[in-house]
Amino acid sequence: MPMRRGEWRTARTHPPVGFHGARGWLSALGLTLLLLGFPEGAFCSGEHSALALASQTAPTLDVLHYKVEADMDPTEFTLSARSLVTLRVGSATRSIVLELNGSLVVSRVQNAETGEALTFLQDRFDQLNVRVDLGKVVEAGTALTLLFEYAGALRGPEGGPIPDRRLAYVGPEGGYLFYAARWLPFHDYAADRASYEITLRVPQGIVLAGYSERAVTPQPVVERSAPAPARGPRRTTAPAEASARPARIAYTFVSTQPVLAASFAFSKYLTKEVRTPGGFTIELFMKPGDEGRLEILAEPIGRMLEVYHARFGPYAFGDRLRVAEIDDDSLEYYVGPGTLFIAPRALAEERPLDLGRLAREVAFQWWGQAVALKNFDDAWISQGLAQYSALLFRELTEPRAAWEQAVREVLERALAFESATSIARAPRELYDLSPSYQAIVYDKGAFVFRMLRHVLGEEKFFTLLQTFYQTYAGKNAGIADFEEMASRIAGRSLRSFFGLWVDSTGVPEFRVEYMIVRTRDGKFKVRGTVKQTLELFEMPVELLLRAEGDRTEKITLAMKGTEASFEIPAETLPREIVVDPEFQILHLTDHIRIAVVVRRGIEHLKNREYPEAEQQFRAALELDALSSWAHYNLGLLYFEQRNFQRALDAFTDALNGDKRPSWVVVWSYIYRGNCYDALGERERAIAEYQKAMETKDDYNGAQEIARQYLNHPYVPTRARASR
Repeated sequence: MPMRRGEWRTARTHPPVGFHGARGWLSALGLTLLLLGFPEGAFCSGEHSALALASQTAPTLDVLHYKVEADMDPTEFTLSARSLVTLRVGSATRSIVLELNGSLVVSRVQNAETGEALTFLQDRFDQLNVRVDLGKVVEAGTALTLLFEYAGALRGPEGGPIPDRRLAYVGPEGGYLFYAARWLPFHDYAADRASYEITLRVPQGIVLAGYSERAVTPQPVVERSAPAPARGPRRTTAPAEASARPARIAYTFVSTQPVLAASFAFSKYLTKEVRTPGGFTIELFMKPGDEGRLEILAEPIGRMLEVYHARFGPYAFGDRLRVAEIDDDSLEYYVGPGTLFIAPRALAEERPLDLGRLAREVAFQWWGQAVALKNFDDAWISQGLAQYSALLFRELTEPRAAWEQAVREVLERALAFESATSIARAPRELYDLSPSYQAIVYDKGAFVFRMLRHVLGEEKFFTLLQTFYQTYAGKNAGIADFEEMASRIAGRSLRSFFGLWVDSTGVPEFRVEYMIVRTRDGKFKVRGTVKQTLELFEMPVELLLRAEGDRTEKITLAMKGTEASFEIPAETLPREIVVDPEFQILHLTDHIRIAVVVRRGIEHLKNREYPEAEQQFRAALELDALSSWAHYNLGLLYFEQRNFQRALDAFTDALNGDKRPSWVVVWSYIYRGNCYDALGERERAIAEYQKAMETKDDYNGAQEIARQYLNHPYVPTRARASR
């Protein structure tokens, strides 16, 4: 499941700072309640209850089941809910803590079995939780069912875990309730699964999208009759009072298997089902006018499901994946069990569909939804493995050149912030929407799986993934579980591998020292040593010898420690030795070091941090003035700023540079044509588009784009997304 910033926030259970001891806590209680939005006297079950809530630490909890009835009023932007939460306590306790969205105000907590009203304290502004006094000490292993009644307006990101993105919204044009928004009282994000029966009531004409094991059919809501008017003088009824409440319908979603419950979207959707050759159904929930943009996803999503099903194991949520459109005020993608939510900006017409990103989001159905995590620190086996799965999908479905470029891009992103912290520590140390977190956990994480494949070999690596999925689907797993299984399948301890690549920072930088020896039969031998600085390094390392006449020889060294000797025979005069020619190992070279600096600039450019981006691109050019990659991205920066003359100059410099990567050539011609169109030089623009087509390079759909601009000039309406 995609783990976002703040979604991992665990409720701290100590009293607020400054409340030292029972007397201080109690004396400040009234003020605290007012600050938390409670009426005076809302928490008044006596000194012993207050002491219990002040002193108890959070017990181990396991939420077992939700039975929820909720009403959404789009015209008022409100949600009101009655949630029956069945849970089991893991240790003796008198209080429990559950997380809840701060925009939802709890009005009542009750023991559903006894009917007893329970004392509670809600923090709506800091920890976003509800602390409940159970009234007595409950023994370990006891199952309880608590009723929570709450309501509130879900209009903006306030009350949720991310300050600038909505994860729950109710409005006239539709909305969504995501698990991460904490619209249900829950415990232990991304780990605590529960079964559910959830009924959502909405105005007639609204369609809901969400996971259910059973068919979901809207049922009319029978409204309660208003009480008969009291006898007395007759009065005139105001028009607003006379108007009947709009007709409503109810949707009920059921999951008997425990899942990360629950995420839904609703709108006046148009729906369409697409059956794939592999037997999956892609159910599309589209807003009117956006049908074409969403329908194009069905075919690639179907292929992704089929690839992952074959490589990892059965899809855990039946034969159906629901794909629902949300809005641009939320995250670009969000994943729930059997469901994928997509913002319109991910489908913008002015940029090609990012199949790598889409493949990653679909892979979360296996790594994050089917296999959940034990805790936050284990994010790598969800996020890193999902990113690797996307790389694997591209390997199996795209031309080799495109896949090799994707590998290079992941490697560059992985190294951009590699020294900041390790994969294992990143979840607790970094903001997980930051470029550094994404680079370390997603990209370096994916590359570590690629290296593990290189170490284990094809058969053992895919046996590992299949066995891991088969063992932990429907359960929770951690990095330690994955390491133990990897070692068992490898037939030896892999502690040094995981210690170096998961628990630590640092990457090798290989150096080769060698001499060429001519043999008596007129052939050659190259004898030498490969060196690097990581003492714990233990991996197979490939060496590629290039010789005259375009001859090549390749060997694999079992390198352990800081150096290894080699000898390579050659038929003709050797010219060059390349270490790790297929980028199987995360490592640095002079060229990669420059590309990493550029990659940092690209991350700034994505966030529209233009001065910082330009600084990084120019830093790369100081290292290598002929870096076409740096010039090209500098051109994109100027182009996005609509500084078309400077962009034109930068793309020209890219064409005059080292032309690495090779596709920079075709896209520089296209962007030069765009610049000339923007400057009113149509004839010169046409010449550039023709040059682009003459390259015959179709990276990222370049040929079709060039053809379109030959027929219709580029018009600068808004900033283009960078490629």
